[in-house]
Amino acid sequence: MSSTMIDLKSPKFQADKYGYIKQLRNKADIHPIEGGHVFLGQEDAIHIMRCREFRFSFFRINESASPYLANAIEHELLNMHADEHARLQKLVLQAMRDQIVDELKDGVATIVNELIDAFPDQGVIDFCAAFADPLPAHVLRPMFGVPYGDVDGLNDWIKIGGRKVDALQSGDGIEAVETANRSLHSYIRGLLKDRRAAPGRDVFNQLMLAEIDGERLSEDELVFLASELASAGVDTTRSQLPLILYELLTHPDQMAALRADPTLARNAVEEGMRYAPLPWALPHAATQDHDYKGMSIKEGDLAMVLIPAVNRDPAAVENPDVFDIKRRPTRNFSFGYGMHACPGAQLARLEMAAALEGLVRRLPEMRLVEEPKRDPVSKGETPTEMKIEIVKG
Repeated sequence: MSSTMIDLKSPKFQADKYGYIKQLRNKADIHPIEGGHVFLGQEDAIHIMRCREFRFSFFRINESASPYLANAIEHELLNMHADEHARLQKLVLQAMRDQIVDELKDGVATIVNELIDAFPDQGVIDFCAAFADPLPAHVLRPMFGVPYGDVDGLNDWIKIGGRKVDALQSGDGIEAVETANRSLHSYIRGLLKDRRAAPGRDVFNQLMLAEIDGERLSEDELVFLASELASAGVDTTRSQLPLILYELLTHPDQMAALRADPTLARNAVEEGMRYAPLPWALPHAATQDHDYKGMSIKEGDLAMVLIPAVNRDPAAVENPDVFDIKRRPTRNFSFGYGMHACPGAQLARLEMAAALEGLVRRLPEMRLVEEPKRDPVSKGETPTEMKIEIVKG
């Protein structure tokens, strides 16, 4: 292990992320950082995310800035641990059984086609504004069982409300984020009341009915879990889908492979998330003193899993710096792993795969017009405007 403290906020790291990771990896797979260690290898990432002696822990959040947001974060599945986490995860898996997922997939495919129908027959579109941004709002229809547009503000509540952690870390926009979360939670409580009187077949209704050993989710658990699934499983698509499409458009051989076989869309999602992940790092904290590979990790120490590094670990991935949608199945950690995996991952994967398949089937020509404009808050990763020239088939 390197004995030199590293700074992930250094200009060198920001300027050439993957180049800097290679330099670090040449020295060691584990490096000290302020408050703990950063892990670059998959073996170490799996250990941390499987081990009950580590729990997911957001770094440097100011809980006193908004007790309401801090409470919401505490009660989300991603931040729960051990037996409490296992119980809720079982209920979610029961709700998301194959039949419900298949029905949701059909609904998403219909929505994808509706959005493409609104494109011009040929010309330039902003993919973010015309597709990636509105797609999650429409997917709320089969997810919550509410017609698109029936609830003013629902899409914005999820989009803004999902910034809880950023708001508590930076102090920016806390009032707007708290208002969005209060509005979303209030809406879900009302929806819960309505569904008890008139059940449906959407994901939300299945969460209500999920039962393990005679026990169901409480009202508070349903509210927090439903809002978490909407944010993680639906809103994530706004940012990750343009990143994946960008890699396809800048790797013409891979776009050609997807066009030749659109059923590779799920592979393209997995490889896109491995190669160009949205999350920067997944922070964990030791719940007790822990010895690992000769290191003495103290209770409360930070264990930072660096996603761009573990996704391209050469010890686990052949030719890790090559974007290849036909790659044999390999792990990517963009949605976490094990008991610390994102509860909305299944929904997000389904949505993005349906989107890519629909796009290549309906648009025989897509060309990147210029480099996307990117969001500086996401370390310059997330496209906010991506102009592509299209021709419909």
